[in-house]
Formats: sequence, structure tokens, C-alpha cells
Amino acid sequence: MTDVVTLTMRDGIDESVDLDGITPDRIGSLDEHAIAALPVRIGRREAQVGDIFSVRGGRTARMRVAGDLRRVTGLGAGISGGEMIVEGDVGCRLAARMRGGWIDVRGNAGDDAGMAMQGGALRIVGNAGDRVGATLPGASKGMTGGEIIVNGDAGADAAARTRRGLVVVTGSVGDRAGRAMIAGTLVAFGNIAGPAGRGSKRGSVVAFADVEIPGTYRYACTYQPPHLRLLLTYLRRRYGISVDDAALNGRFERYCGDAGTVGKGEILRLVR
Repeated sequence: MTDVVTLTMRDGIDESVDLDGITPDRIGSLDEHAIAALPVRIGRREAQVGDIFSVRGGRTARMRVAGDLRRVTGLGAGISGGEMIVEGDVGCRLAARMRGGWIDVRGNAGDDAGMAMQGGALRIVGNAGDRVGATLPGASKGMTGGEIIVNGDAGADAAARTRRGLVVVTGSVGDRAGRAMIAGTLVAFGNIAGPAGRGSKRGSVVAFADVEIPGTYRYACTYQPPHLRLLLTYLRRRYGISVDDAALNGRFERYCGDAGTVGKGEILRLVR
């Protein structure tokens, strides 16, 4: 038994690799040889983990993945427990359908990170692509629980159709942020491109920089939300996010909408 299972990607892999289902909770009882024999897909053919990664360690629910992972899709998909550390940039569908556990990515992530997430915590110490915390193709709702922290920028459709959960982006956010939110919270410390919260029913978009308020929202008030101070204090303590006093003690304009739905969503914009 070791403290961590380490998968190091071999050189010369020039096809996409689907690692969906290779998660710490599922390999926790396996030894090194059994992990290396697990089935995966590379391109259109079947392969084994050991064909793509060198494997060291076993019988632990802590996992480290390293190497050039930009062609790896589905890393951490379906994880329900344990800990995964990812060293470097990674491809699309990171932590898709995540139900529990902890994933820490020390690099950038592709599109669809945390899509249909149900629980656990995903931190990306870098940028993320489009549809962070959004829906599976054809699904009516996206993220239903858990926390996603992006210590960089995020692309379009961040937190689209979220039902519950928290998405925090310390940089800028692309177009259609918070689109059709059912509930949940999107926090953006940088600028948000385009109108936010289109079609929102009950979701909350918190903006600390520029954000365009859709014409279907109405101004409600300017106040200091007590729940937001608690949230920011939690983010600072839990994830080390830098929150200045102006944000922690600031006043926010509150806008309610979308008028095309039940209209119980909100956009909170910091007054500078």
C-alpha cells in the first residue's frame, strides 16, 4: 500500500485518450498491476491504462496524474470520493458527473469541466473552457451540487442551467454566463462578456466587475447582502481566494429577473 497512485503519461501519445471512470474511489482497492490492466480507449480502439501511463502505487484513494494531458478527456468523470491531483493542462469533460471527492488541477482545463456535477469540489488553478458546470448534451439541467473554483478565466456558458451548487471564477467570464439558471450561484471577480443571467429562474450571478444587465431585469435595491459576506469569507478561508475589503464590505446593486420566466433570479453588481 502507498500514499498515492501516480499515473504519468507516456511520451508519443498523439491520439485522444478517454479516461472516463478511472477515478480514485474506483481504484482504491486495486494494486499497481490491476490498475495498469484497467480498460480505456485511445482514439477508436480499446487499450489498457498501462499502455498510456506508467503506473506507480496502489490500494489508496489518492491519485496523481501527470504529463501532457491535453488529449485526455473525461479525467475524473464520475468520481464520488477520494482525491485527485492533476499536474498540467487537461482536455475536455474534466470531472463530468462528479458526485464527491476533491480534484485539484494545476493547469488549464478544456471545455465542459464539471458538467452535470452533483457534489464534491473541483479547483482549476488556471483557465477553463466553455460550459463550466453546465449540462450534458440534451439535458434540461446542469450542475446540481458541489463547488467549482476557477483561478483564472472561463469561457462561454459558465453555470448554464445550474440547479444547485457554486461556480466561482476569479478572472473574466465569457458570453451567456448563467444562462437559464434554475438555481445555484455564479461568482465572477472579473468582467462578464455580454448580458448575464438570460432566462434565469432562481439563480444568482454575483459580479465584482463589468457586467451587462439584460433589459428583462429590473432594479430592486442597493444593499449589503449578509449572505455574500459569509460566502466570500468561506472562499477566502477554504480556497485562498483573495477578497479585498471593498468586496467584502461593499454595497451591491440588486437586479431581479428574468421577466420571461418566474423572475426570481438575481444579479448582484458591486458598486465601486
